[in-house]
Amino acid sequence: MPSQPVTAVLIGAGQRGAEAYAPYALQHPDQLRFVAVAEPDPQRRARFAAQHNIPHARQYSTWEDLLDEPQMADAALICTQDALHTAPALAALRAGYHILLEKPLAPRLEECEAIVTTSEALGRQLHVGHVMRYTRHYQLLREIVQSGVLGEVVDVDHRENVAFWHMVHSYVRGNWRNSALSSPMILAKCCHDLDMLPWVLGQRCQRLYSVGNLLHFRAENAPPGAPERCLDGCPAAQTCPYYAPYLYLEMKPFWHNYAETAPRGFARWATRQWVEHPWLVRLLSAVYPDLRQITDYRGWPLTVLALDPTPENLLAALRTGPYGRCVYHCDNDVVDHQVVSMLFSAGSTVTLTMHGHSHVEHRSTRIEGTRGRLLAMLGNGGGWIQVEEHRTLTRRTYDTSPPAGQGHGGGDMGLMAHFVTCVRAGGNPPEVRQTAREALESHRLAFAAEESRLTGRVFNFE
Repeated sequence: MPSQPVTAVLIGAGQRGAEAYAPYALQHPDQLRFVAVAEPDPQRRARFAAQHNIPHARQYSTWEDLLDEPQMADAALICTQDALHTAPALAALRAGYHILLEKPLAPRLEECEAIVTTSEALGRQLHVGHVMRYTRHYQLLREIVQSGVLGEVVDVDHRENVAFWHMVHSYVRGNWRNSALSSPMILAKCCHDLDMLPWVLGQRCQRLYSVGNLLHFRAENAPPGAPERCLDGCPAAQTCPYYAPYLYLEMKPFWHNYAETAPRGFARWATRQWVEHPWLVRLLSAVYPDLRQITDYRGWPLTVLALDPTPENLLAALRTGPYGRCVYHCDNDVVDHQVVSMLFSAGSTVTLTMHGHSHVEHRSTRIEGTRGRLLAMLGNGGGWIQVEEHRTLTRRTYDTSPPAGQGHGGGDMGLMAHFVTCVRAGGNPPEVRQTAREALESHRLAFAAEESRLTGRVFNFE
């Protein structure tokens, strides 16, 4: 007789909880089933409940109401905003749940430590949303490095290239724009990378120094006469790459790779017509399937602006909401570029560069060893790893492109599969405890990098 699915509650039915992790239950109902949800937004709460057949009695507006009830599931997924992680995580652990906590653990180091030590003391599993570990790309990269084919690792140059539109969406206009409201950008965006690098190399960081700042998205860089909001008659509307209607309306096809199959001029014309003459686009869409791909796309980041991202709803959101603000007149303070320089325990030098002005969203890695080198790239358009050996001069290239439609290079679903397997096995096995401790170490490096950036301090770790 097949085993029953793992049961779970979701705390925070936003982009990560409802749209990245929870679809695993819809794709694998024999493995995972959601039985309750806590979400303050009534529309998001109702939509998630409908998708997962959750009765009204198990729909809660706050996590406190849900966790005040007797334990009702094996596990809890906690996907609230960064500053709201600690309290529900600790409460869920104490209530008996194994938890998957979206990264970062918490915006302060002492809170991160409290979550990890509490999970260990209570024997509850703690899984952190470091999804890059669960991609085929980084698992193969780690396998290659640890096989010894590169010899001793001498130097690593790893880059987190944040696309210009993603930078302004999330870190200038969006929820992660201000470190006091969320967390420093090196933690919010790069705790993935600071977790992955020691894991791939099999080494620990011994010394760290960091520099960086907010260079561009500042009031003094605003175009002359730029208003507070893009739709209030901006004189740079036809030239500014961050003009909100351009990003959320004209760039729409590029978010689902439509641009690879259609000329840019046609795509931009179609999206303008979609806003100005929807009746014409509906008529043409019946005849031209390619055009229908544009009009039908309703995914991220559009769903951040409106649950139903019609042209009318998107324009209304841009007129009044945070995503319609001029990028030079926001309350953002997180950096738009930062470099972290590290010395690792086996003598390898490692640099992590994060910047928010890339034309294309991707991570790139260059590893130089005593017997060869490795080049790698993973982004929305696919992934590859190339290995070149000094003595034989051979070059091998591996395609690491994720399955179509899977977020974070396939890491979202990979993490969920691992999480379900571990929860089903029960207890708090050494592998899970070690991974949680390594997640804590990545956060320690991120906090150190931010302090180093602000003070010039060089950190030496035992």
